[in-house]
Amino acid sequence: MNDLIVRLIAKARLQNSVALCDLDSGLHVFAYPLEYCMLVGLGVGADAPMQASDLLRRRAADLRRFGGWLPALFNDGSLYVVRRLSSDEEDGGGLLDDQIALGRELLN
Repeated sequence: MNDLIVRLIAKARLQNSVALCDLDSGLHVFAYPLEYCMLVGLGVGADAPMQASDLLRRRAADLRRFGGWLPALFNDGSLYVVRRLSSDEEDGGGLLDDQIALGRELLN
């Protein structure tokens, strides 16, 4: 998963646009470049059994671990967690792996 995110980030930076990927597991991933950082989002479609209240409850239960991931409900009903990555985190490595694992945990 880390390699996929790093590739999405590189593609988003190169094209200066949003890079998207849908995984077989039903998880949606995007990278959105900003001037000094990158937004990375993990999400599920509107047809997923998770409700926004479930996500908010999970995040609030352990805000110290999950506080960096911000919940977002898109117009189409899809539910995402979004995190701002610094340029140090964008290159991959253990920190990115840890953060992606936390984002996935929130959505499962």
